[in-house]
This record gives sequence, C-alpha cells and structure tokens, in this order.
Amino acid sequence: MRLYFNTKTFIYLACLSFSMAAFGQSPTKKQYIAKAEEQFADKNYYGALIYYNEALEFDENDTEIIFKSAESARLFNSYSRAAEKYQYLVDSLNDNTHPTALYWLANMKQRMGKYDDARKYYELYLAEYGGTDSLLMARAKKEIASVDYAKNITQKPKKNIKFEKLGEDINTPASEVAGTVYNDEFYFSSMKFKEAKPISLPEREISKLLKKGKDSTIQILPGYINERDQLVSNACFSLDGSLIYYTVCNYINGSQIHCDIFKSNVDSLGSMTNEVKLPDPINMPNSTSTHPHITKDKGTGKEMMYFVSDRAGGAGGLDIWYSLLDPKFGFSEPININEINTADDEVTPYYNNNSDFLFFSSDGREGLGGFDIYKTARTNDAYASVVGAGLPLNSSYNDIYYTETTDGAHAYLSSNREGALFLDSYFESCCYDIYKMDIIKLELDMNALTYDKLTGRDLKKATVILIDQDTGQELARVTNDDGIDHKFPLAEDRNYLIIAQRENYYPDTIRFSTIGIEKSESIIKKMYLSTDMMLLDVFTFTKVGKLPLAGTTVTLIDMSDPNVREIVELNTLGNEFNFMLDRGKQYKLIATKDGYTEALEIIDTRPYDKSGLIRKDMYLDKFVLQDLLPISLFFDNDMPDIASKSTTTKAKYGNLVTKYMDRKEEYKNRYTKALSESIKGEALNEYEVFFEGDIRGGYDKFKLFINNLIHELEAGNKVELVLKGYASPRADAKYNLALGQRRVNAVKNEMIIFDNEELRSYFISGQLVITDISFGKELAPKDVTGDIRDERNSIYNLKAAKERRVEILRASRTINK
Repeated sequence: MRLYFNTKTFIYLACLSFSMAAFGQSPTKKQYIAKAEEQFADKNYYGALIYYNEALEFDENDTEIIFKSAESARLFNSYSRAAEKYQYLVDSLNDNTHPTALYWLANMKQRMGKYDDARKYYELYLAEYGGTDSLLMARAKKEIASVDYAKNITQKPKKNIKFEKLGEDINTPASEVAGTVYNDEFYFSSMKFKEAKPISLPEREISKLLKKGKDSTIQILPGYINERDQLVSNACFSLDGSLIYYTVCNYINGSQIHCDIFKSNVDSLGSMTNEVKLPDPINMPNSTSTHPHITKDKGTGKEMMYFVSDRAGGAGGLDIWYSLLDPKFGFSEPININEINTADDEVTPYYNNNSDFLFFSSDGREGLGGFDIYKTARTNDAYASVVGAGLPLNSSYNDIYYTETTDGAHAYLSSNREGALFLDSYFESCCYDIYKMDIIKLELDMNALTYDKLTGRDLKKATVILIDQDTGQELARVTNDDGIDHKFPLAEDRNYLIIAQRENYYPDTIRFSTIGIEKSESIIKKMYLSTDMMLLDVFTFTKVGKLPLAGTTVTLIDMSDPNVREIVELNTLGNEFNFMLDRGKQYKLIATKDGYTEALEIIDTRPYDKSGLIRKDMYLDKFVLQDLLPISLFFDNDMPDIASKSTTTKAKYGNLVTKYMDRKEEYKNRYTKALSESIKGEALNEYEVFFEGDIRGGYDKFKLFINNLIHELEAGNKVELVLKGYASPRADAKYNLALGQRRVNAVKNEMIIFDNEELRSYFISGQLVITDISFGKELAPKDVTGDIRDERNSIYNLKAAKERRVEILRASRTINK
C-alpha cells in the first residue's frame, strides 16, 4: 500500500552538494554507482541521476548504467534527458537486454508531445517484446490509443479559452500549485521554502500557503499553519467561510510524502485557531488523504468533501472519494467514486455547483500524456461519462489542480508543461507553474420539435423529457399543449437522451451529445411519434362558396360504445379539427355554428387494419345575402342619361359612381358656400361622410354582395332579388318614374358585366330573378325641395342627394335539392 503522494503531483527537488572528500580524492565508478543506487532506493531520483551521470564518465556505453540513468531521469520527470538516454540505448547501442527501454522511450516521446515518434516506438515494443510483460503490453496498447486521441485533440484547441501563465509574483523556479480564488483573494501553495530545522542536510524543500490579497500584495498565511517544517498545501474553505481545510504532508523519502487533512477556524481577518486533524474516516492510519475540496450536496443540502486517498477499497493508486458532513455527527463514511477512478491515479478534485461538473486529473485515462484534466457531470448521486478537458487545458505534461471561479468565467490550473520555470535548466525538470484561463461560456440550447410520423404534421400536446444519457437521471421535461416547441438549456460536454411522449402515441427517442462543440449553438431535434389509431381531420366550410368556416363546434360521438364521453371541440380561429379514432368502430360527427344549419357525417373505421388518415369535409349552410341587405346605391342628379324619358339605359353603375365621386368637392362648395363659418365645418364633415361612407361604402358592399350571390348561384340555388329605384322631387312624377327605372337598370347592367359577366348566364336561364320597382319621387320627404330654380337645395343639398338611389331590399332563394 502506498503511503505517499508522489512526484507526479508534488515535486521535491533535493539540492545535492557532492563533496569529493566523501569518497577520497578520486571517486571510483563503483563508488558513484553505489551512491546512485542509495539515492535511487531512497527515491531521490535527482541525486541518483547526478551520480549515474558521473559513473558514465568512466564508460559512456555502459548499457546498465545508461538504463538506470534514464530511469532516474524519467522518475525525476526530466523527460527530454530520459528520452535521450533511452534512445541512445535503443538506437545507437542496439541494446536488447532492457526491453522496457523501448516502452519508456515511447512514453517519454509521448510526454513531450512527439506523438508520431511515440506511436512508432510503442509499436516497435509490441512487435519485439509484447509477450514479455503483459502489464506493459496492455499499457502500450492503451497509450497507442491515447496517442491517436492526442493527435486528434491537438488539432482542435478550444477557441473560447484564453490561456496565460501567471506572473513571477506568483510563479517561481520552484513549484506553485493549488491556485484558487476565495472572497476575491487568490490562495496558492509554493515549494520555494526550505526546512527551518532540518533533520539532515541538505535541508529539504517544503511548501507553504500564500495568498494574493485584494491589494495585490502576496503574503504567507500567518500563524501556526505555516510555522512547521512540513509541506502545507491545498487550501479550501467551508461554505460559510468559517473553516479552512488544508493538507499537511511529511516526507517518507526523497520524493514520497504522506499527507493528512486538517482544518482550522478562521475569522474575518484571516486569523486561524483551533487546528484539528480530521478524524477517521477522513484520515486513516497507513493511508494518504489529501486534496480536500468543499462543496454543497444539492440532494441533502449538506456540505460535502471531495478528497484524494490511496486507502483500501479503491480502484488502485490514488482515488477520489467523497464524504457528507453532518453538523451533528461529522463526516460520513467516504464513498469511492468508482465511475471515474482507474487503476492509476486520480487527483485534485474540484466541483462547480453551478454547472454540476466535477473536474479532476488522472494519468489512467486516454489523454495527451501524464496527468490530464477531465470532467464529469453529476446528477443526484450519479456521475456521467468522463470527458477530457482538451486543449489548451491539457498538454503532454502534467496538468493538475483545475479550479474555477463561481461564475465559470475564469479558471486556474497547475502544470509543468513547456514554458514552466525550472530549478535545473539542464534537466528541464520541475516545476509546476499556475496558469489562468479566461473562459467565454458557450450558450447551448436545444429545441425538440414534435411531429406525427404518419402525416409529418405538427403534433401538439406532446411532452419531451431531457435525460442525462450516462446517469439515466431526468434533467427536465416540457409539455406544450399549444405548439410543437420544447426548449431546454444544455451544458457543454454531456451526453443527452430526449424522449417525446403523447397520449395514444408511441414515444420517439433521440440521443445526442454536446461533447466537442466549440461555439454557442441552438440545436434543433425533430421527433416523430407514431400511433396505431386512425387520424381524422375534419374541415368545416360554408355550403355556399365552400369557404373555410371558423368558429364552428365539432362533436365526435363513439357510436360503438355509448359509455365513451363525447369529444367536443371549438375552433374560433380556424376550420380544422383533429381527432384520434380507434379502429373497428363507428363514429358520428356533428358540426354546428350559430346561424347555420347543422352538418352530420358518419365515420366507419372497421375496414382499416392499420393506422391511417381520414379526411372529412363538412359543409354548413347559411343564406348570407339577406344579412348584407339593405344596400343603398346613390346617383348624381338626373343620372343616368340626363333628360332622357327612356326607362332603360346602357350605363353601368360602376362608371356612374366613379364620376359622382369626382364631384365631391363641387357638391361641398356649392352647398356650404352660403353657410356661416360657425356651421360650415360641420356641414363639410357631413358631406365627407356621405361621399366616402354612403356612396363609396355602398358600392363596396354591393360588390361583396355580388360575390356571395355568385357562390349561391354556383351551388345551384335559385335567387330572387328586389330592387327599388328612387328620385328626388326636382322633375315631374312621370319623368322621375322613368329616371328611377333607368337607375335600377344601371345597377342590373353592373351586375351583368361584373367579374367577366359571370351573372349573365344566370339571368338568361332564370336562375337569377330580379324584380325592380320605381317609385320616382313619390316617397320623397316633403322637406326635400323640387324647385328647379333652387339648385343649391334641389341638387346639392344632402337631403335631395340621398333620395337619388337604388335599394336592394330583399333576397330569397330556392335550394337546389
């Protein structure tokens, strides 16, 4: 059982001072090797590397020492030097006594991001030594997959992330890790410190907790927390800020450490008191516990601690665990998150309560090399698929300690990637620097549109459920009774399942993923639901004209089962009704609307052996013409055919009314000229209303009437109209009777020529019958003057003008059976 947190995530760089006196004046190769092996056994790989290199000065082709030197460089994370040594051993010396050299050469190439070379050497290892070590053979195959993955990922850096290394006020040639923002202050750990009271020389590096305050000054956290010759790191706070949690670690040997998690009270000024080492089950004998992170469990409302441990019961190596904190009973028994842990190491968990993503680093998954950052969505107690964070968060080196600000707009991580500062520039090993990312949040949403599969038509009243595909947890559901849109916000890097449901329909299911989406996007998903039932479309029309009839009520009655409740639907805006029918039954349809006759249809679904579509058009009858009456059509003085004594005319009312409207201003001026200014304005307004409302409006109503008349006639019905002609009392009775008759004829002429003479044939056949009556001036009121000498009142006065008219007074029909 490992009791340490190794150099993959926390580097200890021992500064050796080799004294010639330790070996005498001329150290031998044997002495260097002995010292190197002593350092290697103590896991001080830097020291071992130094001594093995000295031994190689005696014989640069000693394959055993070259291999051990390469191993020391690799374990010290000096990838380039390790690769040089492995490659010299394999390619220059053609050594075949160290089969693993080929595997580790490939691994070092991979760690440096040289993926083509890495793949080549992995394949060579499998070809030449694949049967010698089953564990390395499996790893080689896994890493080939990782190399292919990395080559693909490196071509797709995330475009919504700005990546930069923090300045030298934070980063030093030593390691800086665990950067996080709390209360607008930046907390981190640095390995730039040395033991104050070393047990042995040289003194070893230790870490302390620091913060960059709101005033941008950097200080070591005061008090006992940093007053110790131990490694202190990984600060995080309770949700209310009253507690600070952190890790205290001790060296086991040159590069291995054992860690426990502590807590202290912290006040508003940052002063700490009452330090306590967390009890079992968080800290356990003979196990490391480290990397605490406090968040809130949404299910229970309690605080929850994620942490890392190599205790028994895990998947292997360092695993991520969590424990709920009960205010009364303390921490619960930790639970291993087996959905994310591997046989290798998982470290540095961070949970964003807004996005519900758990971030962590692992060296046991397909990645770019070393520790990569991954994330998984958490819903209730379930964790979704693990997704690599991609470039630029990950590199071929170690990338750990990912944290975000609460809003997700900024993030921090620690990495020893190229560009990080080194304590030893030759070996290019160590150390971790802290990097900052500015993140443009992607706005993702999805609209699920529901359709009937048989017809392809919009399907209303459907419910769509959004599910996390990996956990099976329902995330949201939307029901739309009035439309087909079902809209959901989405998160990045998640696998989704949507299910569309509706009564009497089979559900439709679609799987989709937001993994790899690089820009904001609105996703459209079309869902088609099928049914075993019959679909009935009912459309209501007027019987005359076959015009769509809105405002109709349609009632569906199941004639096969009187216990089934009637379905009654009213469509106030349209004429379409949709029903679902069982096969093997008979139904009655009744369509009704006030003022219309009832329409009835029988629907028989017994002949159908599978789902299908039935259309039924229903026609409701109403005699619209009488509703439009009476209609008054006005004429200019002595029109048509001035001074004629004939009762007939070739004039058409449409032409006459146009000329009459052209005289509007003349009428206004001739009558109102004699009026005083106080009443002239009111009179002018009355003339405007008469010409625009009565004359023009009457003609428009007349045209509407003719359109409806045509529909009636086309339906085969016989129509009879009664027209009456009137005149003002300006001429004698005989003349005015003839004038009234001419006016009726002008209206009839207009009807005959209307819309390409559609009515002519109906006149001839007798299907359209017009009865005309001329009253001349007989019915003119006595206050309407007929004095020819008084043109102002006998022609231009509105009282006289309103007597010159034809009225369509009555319409009746005989329905064609």
